[in-house]
Amino acid sequence: MKECDEIYNIVCLKWGNKYPAEYVNRLHRMVKKHVTLPFKFYCMTDDSEGFYPDINVLPIENDADVFGWWYKLELFKDNFYGLTGVTLFMDLDVVLVNNIDEMLTMHPGEFCIIKDQKKGNVYNSSVFRLELGSMAYVWDEFIMDKNTIVNRMHGDQDWISESVNNARLWPDGMVVSFKKECDSRVKKTFGVIGKKLRSRGFFLPKTHSSYPDGAKIVYFHGKPDPDDVAYSSYDMWRQSPWILDEWK
Repeated sequence: MKECDEIYNIVCLKWGNKYPAEYVNRLHRMVKKHVTLPFKFYCMTDDSEGFYPDINVLPIENDADVFGWWYKLELFKDNFYGLTGVTLFMDLDVVLVNNIDEMLTMHPGEFCIIKDQKKGNVYNSSVFRLELGSMAYVWDEFIMDKNTIVNRMHGDQDWISESVNNARLWPDGMVVSFKKECDSRVKKTFGVIGKKLRSRGFFLPKTHSSYPDGAKIVYFHGKPDPDDVAYSSYDMWRQSPWILDEWK
């Protein structure tokens, strides 16, 4: 199949009540804005109420008794909802800021993922790409020892880091951390006293964050969430009005 004829899969996950349906709709809007290649948008979820009609719902069945972010590992199944082909997974709290066509086509056949901010061979699963069905061992080995793995690890990305050797990392500056790479944090926080003063409206950040030139996706880990900084500053974190531009 020629590249131009391929239909790419874009998948996200919404479980529980941490994020409302609008987060799924926002991601869908951003994908439509920043992808020019043919694609289908899917959401794994236990509640699709409020989704746009053209979002394809993948109902969470939980036959394997997994939960939370561990659901992401289902993308590695030999049979993922009967889908095939190149698939890009994105967390709901990412913000697309430029065209991402290249992320669907670069390094064909390879598994691509973020290098986590932690030291060592650790990945971040906020944005990853794979050929469905090509890495079933990740899921199969997880299920064989699921309870032990869940008890000794924090989340899905720890298992991916342990089970996948030599993953292709997204190029530097393509998928960037809001906290570490977007000039988002004030330089002087003044510790506990500063935090208390900011909670009372004093010494709030006055300037805005900015993502690096060439960035395609900004990912958020821990607090703040995009909603926290889109409209105003959040503790030591600068306001980021560019998020609102991308949500339109």
